[in-house]
Formats: sequence, C-alpha cells, structure tokens
Amino acid sequence: MPFFGNDWIKSGGIGEFTGGGINGLRAIAAAGWRAEDHVLSLAQFQTLVENREKVHAEIPLTKLRWVLSHVPQTTPDLVNRFKAIGGGLLVGWGPLRTATSVGPAYRALFDNGIPLGYHSDGGDITVISPWLNFYTMITGKNLKGDLVNAGQTLTRDETLWLATAANKWFIEEDDLGSIEVGNHADLAVLDRDYFTVPEDDLTKIRSVLTVVGGRVVHMKDA
Repeated sequence: MPFFGNDWIKSGGIGEFTGGGINGLRAIAAAGWRAEDHVLSLAQFQTLVENREKVHAEIPLTKLRWVLSHVPQTTPDLVNRFKAIGGGLLVGWGPLRTATSVGPAYRALFDNGIPLGYHSDGGDITVISPWLNFYTMITGKNLKGDLVNAGQTLTRDETLWLATAANKWFIEEDDLGSIEVGNHADLAVLDRDYFTVPEDDLTKIRSVLTVVGGRVVHMKDA
C-alpha cells in the first residue's frame, strides 16, 4: 500500500535495502512502489544504477521516483543515466560518517539538475543533527575544521532549500517544505539567524519553538 497512513506518519516506499537483486527491483516496479537504496561507494553506485536500468527496460521507472541515498562518490555519467530513468538522489551526511569518502559532491549534483534533496539519516540511537550536516555542506569542512570537500560547497540558501522545499519531489506532497497559503503549518523558531551567523556557529543552532501541522511539539523553557 504505497503512501499508506496520514499526514503525521506515512509509508514512503520500499527501502533502504530493497533486497532481492533484479528480481526484487522488478517486483517493486511492477507494484508501482517507490524504491530507495543507500550507497556507500562508487562501485555500489554503479551496480545499483545498472540494475535499475535493466528493470527500466522492462518496466518504466520514470514516474516512480526511485531514490539512491548518501552517494559519497559519483560520476557525471552515472548521475545522468540515473536521472534519465527518473531517479533522484538524497545527500547529507557526507564526512560526518566516514573519514575516507568525504563527499557527496554537493555542488556538482546540485548543478546537474537531478532531483536532489537533503536527509540527515540516523546515528546509532538517534537522527544526526541537521546543523552539523549543514556546516559541512556550506563550508566543505569536517567537524574538526579540516577542509575535506573543497569546491563542492553550497550556499546557505541552497542547503536550506534541499532540506525543505526540494524534498517535495521525494514524498510526492506539495503542501510541505515552504511557507505559503494552503501548506501545513510546519516551522521552527531558531535561537540565532542561520543566514548571518559565523560559520563556526552553524553547528550550535537550536530551535526554541517547533510547530508541526499547527501543533507546538517543542518549546524551550524560558
């Protein structure tokens, strides 16, 4: 049952390990489901793109919005091939999770035009703070302050857009991710200005008030 649930919690598809190889992907495509896999190396990215091309030749994937996440290493050719069959990419954690694969190539992927969104993934027991991710995406530095992803940074506006309105494509909902009439009342009041604080203060940003669907779900004590 694709997208079963309500506005608070809803199934999004099969993932993050689709399983079953070509047969598994074929079954997901035949059922009309969204599919998502995570990618941790260039070799894995190539294999998953090639598998999806094989399934696409039998069952068109163009309208199913299949996703590959993390993508620390890519090539323009593979990205374009995945885009050609209707795929999208989720990026975010990069150098927070590994010391050797410090990507993703945020700037190259953003400029490519493939559907691109931000995700914070998860740690061992909880989600990773998006502000830590944003710091690396904006500065190209790891949390020690070392430059590890030079030439692949995004602006603060671009980074915030990936984490909000850009994700509409992935969940097939148009009433989230931006402040406009008719959208859900989802917003956060921050303790400092994300657009102007020094780069080193990006990791320190916290919400003092969070509203989801018009309901206050977090309020910092005075």
